[in-house]
Amino acid sequence: MARTRNLKPSFFTNDLLAECEPMARLLFAGLWTLADRDGRLEYRPRRIKGALFPYDNCDVPMLVEQLASRGFVQVYRAGGVDVLAIPTFGDHQRCHPDERSEGLPAPPTPGETAAFPEENAEPGNPAREPGNFPATCALYPSVLTPSVLTPHSSPPPSGTQKRSRSVATSDPIEWTAEAGWSGISDDHRQRWATAYPAADLPVELAKADEWLRANPTKAKRSRWGRFITSWLSRCQDRGGTHRANGTQAAPRAVVRIPRPDLGGQVLSDEEYSRERRRLAKLAEYQRDRQRARQERDQAASLGEALGSTLSRLKEGQT
Repeated sequence: MARTRNLKPSFFTNDLLAECEPMARLLFAGLWTLADRDGRLEYRPRRIKGALFPYDNCDVPMLVEQLASRGFVQVYRAGGVDVLAIPTFGDHQRCHPDERSEGLPAPPTPGETAAFPEENAEPGNPAREPGNFPATCALYPSVLTPSVLTPHSSPPPSGTQKRSRSVATSDPIEWTAEAGWSGISDDHRQRWATAYPAADLPVELAKADEWLRANPTKAKRSRWGRFITSWLSRCQDRGGTHRANGTQAAPRAVVRIPRPDLGGQVLSDEEYSRERRRLAKLAEYQRDRQRARQERDQAASLGEALGSTLSRLKEGQT
């Protein structure tokens, strides 16, 4: 399943990555979208090509070899599964807290074989003897900042530790369909009551409980404290728990200012708009009356002229 990932500007200026052909660079960015939150995915070249290059004819294993030989990816077999890992994935990507790992095995430690067995059992070739890592499976991590790793610099030592991803504090609050809410302390209640005074906490927790029971697909969460905070915040913004029972939110202060175009009347914005609409309708009504009066006068004048003409015609006949 493809995921949304970040792409930094330094991706385009990395001189070590520039040694790979353009399709390999595009493959590297595409692999981020296929990798899980640990930066790993099953190494299945045909599936990778179908997901990233459905309309192009390219050799994915050859492109992966270009990336692996420069340390951008690592290919290995573990637990009977072919795995492709991105060593510096955690340094450049921040995954959603709810994103789950696919549970693929971690890369092997130095001393274990990282290549596929059939490629790592050729006696006499140091690059293919068991326990040695071929050039296509470099273990040292690479970074996307050009100034850190250049073609003239050596790989970081094997003991270099990758920056660890920050671990979120465990949330003591939980919800289950059987037990409802648990882990809510008095400190939680006090802080929520202070932050959301218009929300009746017991009522809102009961409403949230019923909503989760009615929507079980929405109950697959790991940060319930955040869920409750969002629920109470929406309640506060809508005027509080008891707004629908007749307790309305506090009315906004009405500001009235002089309106020069209305003779200096002191009106609020709403009163001003209402008065402007009233005057506009009055002006339109007066224009309609004046137009009707003019049409009536014109009809009367035309009738008089027609009557005078008929009188003259009668006198001429006699």
